[in-house]
Amino acid sequence: MNEAQWQNRMTMLVNSCDAYEDLWQPFFTLLKRYFAPLDMRILLNTESKDFHFEGLNIECVHSSAATYGERMTDALRRVKTEYTLLMLDDFFLREPVKMDRLHDLVRWMDADRDIVYFSSDITEALYDWEVDRYPGYRRLPVGNRYTLNMQAAVWRTDKFAEYWNHKVSPWDWEERCNVLTAAHPKDKFYCVLNEEARFLNYGYHKGQWMGICHGKWVEHDVVPFFAKEGIEIDYAKRGFVDLAHRPASLQKETARSERYDLVRRCLGAGYLLPYFLFCRRCNLYSKKNHCAVDEDYFHYLQRKADLQSQTGKKCLFGPMQR
Repeated sequence: MNEAQWQNRMTMLVNSCDAYEDLWQPFFTLLKRYFAPLDMRILLNTESKDFHFEGLNIECVHSSAATYGERMTDALRRVKTEYTLLMLDDFFLREPVKMDRLHDLVRWMDADRDIVYFSSDITEALYDWEVDRYPGYRRLPVGNRYTLNMQAAVWRTDKFAEYWNHKVSPWDWEERCNVLTAAHPKDKFYCVLNEEARFLNYGYHKGQWMGICHGKWVEHDVVPFFAKEGIEIDYAKRGFVDLAHRPASLQKETARSERYDLVRRCLGAGYLLPYFLFCRRCNLYSKKNHCAVDEDYFHYLQRKADLQSQTGKKCLFGPMQR
């Protein structure tokens, strides 16, 4: 299977929105520069605006759906290939993509139909399965938190669509919908063992904030990076984030009854018991790792990430960093 053959079997889905239109020019400039040769079809998922970039096969997916989950479903209906490469609009590539590794991922997924994705990010896990069965990767355990996440990954398209078959926000999808993976124990999800194994690099390493944070530019990253790459942009349109006083990644934990009501409304009553077991598992992990009484598993990981960022030690990120 040569370069053209495997790229013909994959579609790149770039998730965005009209409000992030100013990111498209730098994103696709770097995509064209560092993802070469890039012959696959590209879908830009946004509400109403159109965008073209010379030399790239970009089609805009417009959806008037009320929820992010419905928009994702609409976009995935437009994907006609077996595999989908998920990207977000602030994944600014920093170096050439490892095309040989992408070719490997397609071969590995062809050989095992139970593989749902290979992620290019590190995901925290309670324990690891099948370490280095595929060089540089480890399998995430069933029901692991943030197995479903919005980091770059090669997904099996039909399974990706199945996991998005709910009217949820991207944060609820990462936070609540991971319980769906427990209902499909044969599904296999793999993430990289370390940063060096990534098939593409768009930052978010060693606990450092990159690109966009809470809708604003990360000044220490993008200003010198874009200057080096010859990219000019009006930073005043969205301004710079104050990392020392940034808002919490998520709102404080809602009441237990509200969380279960959200799961029931989003996923159905059949997932209430699996969600209960999922939460118990996370709570046990928190206790094992001496988390504060008033914080859950996610906030423990976020607190650890912030601490590692300050000390310069390696950080394992799970969720979206928008």
